[in-house]
Amino acid sequence: MLAGTEHGISNANIVLGAAKDLDFSLRIKRERIAAGPGRGYVVQGITETIYFEPDKGCRLPLWKAEKVGRRIYWPENGPVIARSIPEGDLLLVTRLPLRRGLAALPDVPDPNRPEQNPYLVDQHGQSHLAEGEKEREAPKIPQLLEEIASAKFKNFLVIHPVAQIIVVGTTGKATWGALGSYKMPISSLSSFDGTKMALLVDPYTGEMFFKGGRYDISDQIDLDAVRRDPSVTPQINLGAGGQ
Repeated sequence: MLAGTEHGISNANIVLGAAKDLDFSLRIKRERIAAGPGRGYVVQGITETIYFEPDKGCRLPLWKAEKVGRRIYWPENGPVIARSIPEGDLLLVTRLPLRRGLAALPDVPDPNRPEQNPYLVDQHGQSHLAEGEKEREAPKIPQLLEEIASAKFKNFLVIHPVAQIIVVGTTGKATWGALGSYKMPISSLSSFDGTKMALLVDPYTGEMFFKGGRYDISDQIDLDAVRRDPSVTPQINLGAGGQ
């Protein structure tokens, strides 16, 4: 589990107490998204994982928390993450797909039940998949917004506090970047009004917004380095921002 500040994170942030500026903030962010890349925002990559600190409002079952932790994970086709122009706020410029009229997260492989022989290879190295048959996949478990969320606010589910965001680069050779680290998660930072970063999701439209807190894009590391030593933090200068 990511280590962060323990005080003040058991509530759904002061975001809920900052309603007076929420409509204005979201209006500006929607305008930046509508303006498109290069005019309204600069693309940073594709979101792979958003990790959250524990929160007493979260209803994630213990068995699921023990398997995957409190996170949202996209095995593929994650939302595009960007920085707004000129504010430098984080934006998720693509929406969650709707399933039966509600925003849906992808099912994810069960880490405790991996597929041992996805290509049905025998002792001679020969695959026995039928022609056109896809490789076998591990059993999957659902990611449910209502289980991960801390609270409801207006038409949004509030998921708080954001601890770390893993981003896959979109240009050239694939690179992985981290917003927040194991030693200094995003949740250890507060904005001038005392808020910590939350993710707001509209379950009826699939819109997603970061609100509150601060962040610093300071890490760019390859996937192997993340797995070897989560505390590795080579520096790049992409700046910092608030929400």
